[in-house]
Amino acid sequence: MTVARETYFIYVRNLRAWMAQPALVISTVTFSLFMFLFFGAPLSGMTAIPGFPSDDYQAYITGMVIVMAVVFNGSDVAFSLLTDMLSGYFDKLLLAPVNRFSILMGTLLMSGTRAMIQVLGIMVMAAILGVRFEGGLLGLLAILAAATTFGIATACLGLIIALKTKSVQVTQNSWLLFMPLAFLTTAFMPRDLLTGWFKVAVMLNPVDYVMVGVRTIVIEGWNWDSILPGFWVLVVTTVIMLTAATWAYRRETA
Repeated sequence: MTVARETYFIYVRNLRAWMAQPALVISTVTFSLFMFLFFGAPLSGMTAIPGFPSDDYQAYITGMVIVMAVVFNGSDVAFSLLTDMLSGYFDKLLLAPVNRFSILMGTLLMSGTRAMIQVLGIMVMAAILGVRFEGGLLGLLAILAAATTFGIATACLGLIIALKTKSVQVTQNSWLLFMPLAFLTTAFMPRDLLTGWFKVAVMLNPVDYVMVGVRTIVIEGWNWDSILPGFWVLVVTTVIMLTAATWAYRRETA
């Protein structure tokens, strides 16, 4: 009970710190709107390609915009943690009579909530632009749950970077590590229409399986053949990243 209470207060503090900076929230919405406007209308003719899975390109890229926002959330969390480390706040938490596991979980839960809020804003934006979510209300809830879980997984990677490097330059540029994860996917074109090394890279990228699952709920509904691989990849990736982040955290705070 004590660990849960401590985790809650650390979580609330981190969430308030993020919400107190409206520019961070607005920048995510602006970036997502840019992605819709920059790629949605100009590339809408791609739906005429034989074999393209949707006749609404805005709906097709909704999965990409959602997953991309969550992926880059990891680099933002890394920098937030480094800021706490450089300000001395993180050291104060370590010296306080609180369970150190609470510090880690409070940070990760905040990241998941942050991802969920961002994705909720993206879904509202998509609906305004005319995107129809074929999965219905249950599909929307499933996407929010997946975004929250995936937000925790990507935050783990960001935390490992910040804990291991303790470098402003490396942490600021950690988004370069997240970039291939976001773009080596079927973000703009289905896998069947890809060729060469890019198609191989996409098949090896776990982020693409999550993206396909989210996109399927948006444009098709409950097609389990496409959703289940993304679900299992999400579960396995989250478990692996949580284990790695916990190990790194224990080593660096021992």
